Amino acid sequence: MGYFLFSYGIKTKKIRAIFGSKDQAILEKIKNSDIFDTYSDCYKALKDIIAGEKLDKEFNFAYGYAVICLCDVLGQKLPYPEEIKLGHETDLINKYLKESFKIDDLDIIDPLLADNTNPFDIPKIEDFPIIGLLSREDLVILKEIFEDINITDNEIEELESSENGDDEEKSLALTHIRGIIQNIDYCIKNKLDLITFCH
Repeated sequence: MGYFLFSYGIKTKKIRAIFGSKDQAILEKIKNSDIFDTYSDCYKALKDIIAGEKLDKEFNFAYGYAVICLCDVLGQKLPYPEEIKLGHETDLINKYLKESFKIDDLDIIDPLLADNTNPFDIPKIEDFPIIGLLSREDLVILKEIFEDINITDNEIEELESSENGDDEEKSLALTHIRGIIQNIDYCIKNKLDLITFCH
């Protein structure tokens, strides 16, 4: 199994406005969404957030999963929606950022999870999910770091068709790197923040 990173483009103020809004229509919209099938255990946490009830610190993780539901339903799906596996895949991304693009002082986990900068008023989460938010200003800085990276379809296809195991891993890493850059560009263009979850 393992842990995975996945992201949404959001307007942070719009999500914050749901807290204490008592908006039952939003609750129903989430209940009828595909994402709720995965996180139905967080229903009470969702109700508490929307109703403005006192949040129970003992169930801090449930509020994190409730935030995932809010971002999935109220945020925007990104051009590159693929999950990135924490550990092996993030290590590969770091390896090829260094080897192929001379970016050797960046651990991709750090910017994506933004030092666990959860922007919402929920109890501190002791374990998972980890929540990191990159503002549009943060994204512009990250875009500058990646500005010289150009990964083509042909390059990825050649690596995928190779029988060399290292080429297969490089293809996966480059696909993720290109996808991350596409998501950054999309959020900047559409005036969105980028929120990433890991669990």
